[in-house]
Amino acid sequence: MQAEMLGHLTTHSLSKFEEKLCKLGASKLEDIQYLRDDDLTSIGMNVVQIRKLQSTNKPAKKAWDKKVWDDDDDDDNDDDGDKKEGFQPDRQDLARQMRSLTDPPSFATKERKSIFWQEQAKGRPKRLIFIRHGESEANVMRSITASVPDHSLHLTAKGREQALDAGRRLKELIGEESATFIVSPYVRARETLNGILWAWDGVKPPIRQDLRIREQEYGNFDSPDIQAQHKEKKLFGPFYYRFPNGESPADCFDRASSFMESLYRSWQDNTFDNYVVVGHGMMILVTLMRLLCLSVEEFMSWESLENCEFIVLERPVLSDPKFKMAFTLAGGGAGKHVGDLRKKTVAQEPPAPAWDGDPSASLLKHLPVTVTGTGGYPAAGQDEIAKSTTS
Repeated sequence: MQAEMLGHLTTHSLSKFEEKLCKLGASKLEDIQYLRDDDLTSIGMNVVQIRKLQSTNKPAKKAWDKKVWDDDDDDDNDDDGDKKEGFQPDRQDLARQMRSLTDPPSFATKERKSIFWQEQAKGRPKRLIFIRHGESEANVMRSITASVPDHSLHLTAKGREQALDAGRRLKELIGEESATFIVSPYVRARETLNGILWAWDGVKPPIRQDLRIREQEYGNFDSPDIQAQHKEKKLFGPFYYRFPNGESPADCFDRASSFMESLYRSWQDNTFDNYVVVGHGMMILVTLMRLLCLSVEEFMSWESLENCEFIVLERPVLSDPKFKMAFTLAGGGAGKHVGDLRKKTVAQEPPAPAWDGDPSASLLKHLPVTVTGTGGYPAAGQDEIAKSTTS
């Protein structure tokens, strides 16, 4: 170890660490800059001792920069060989530089990350509650959507009762805690919210509409062959099938992602205990999929929501910003379903197989299938259809 380094250790009562520092590769003052706090902690130094060691005030030199070496006349302990033309850094120096790039985040980085999440937790509400609208005209007579726009459908008499009951259940759940409401602009969702707020005895909480949480678009008015489209959807894959002039659940997921990003930003200045979202079954499910980072397969295993069913997410630890699924709560005395959404009881289609990367695995491929005569084509294999379109 160089004399200057020994003197520095003696000055700061750190001589007992001489041997351990040598094992770390620190034999001169310039080496100190490459030692991380956790390196020094590993040899038994406390925070004060680490800061004393780092208080060298000696400018760092770059061994690979010849100009720095040539212009530095203050260091009398450098070997003349260091100034030779074409001097290259030794392997130890390079190893330290590479380690600084590849090592896990330092304690300071982790601390900054922790502070970020602490700030996130401060503004987030205690609960996030999703409520599907009450029974609508289309729920009892689907054919009405062939002549009445989806966005203008009203609640039925039963739907109104469900909305009023939902208000009583919501008030019982949150008590005197504060709440703000976000609602789809569709009439049936707004009517549901009006019924819910009847339990607030004339006190009107904050409300805003958000177009992004409207129902999945099925393509303007329902077409006469809507049943054929549903069969095609099952063959294609329900999550990715897009109705003509409409949307797929995957499209709705994109809207839900935009909605959630806006919601996250709004929580920076939030003062409400509860956020209540009144909307539609499909949009609620894809929003939960986005919020909880769930897969398509998990989404496909969920049962559809009942009219005025609650989905309640809570933060069990208020210092933690992450929401957990607490329970679902359907009307009509159905009671709580704790911990997760209700699962479908019928067997689901297995996910499509995918190559696992094994070079020796058999090749996966689709065989020609027989299709119905849609679009003017006769029922035929796909290969035959391809030939007919080119002849």
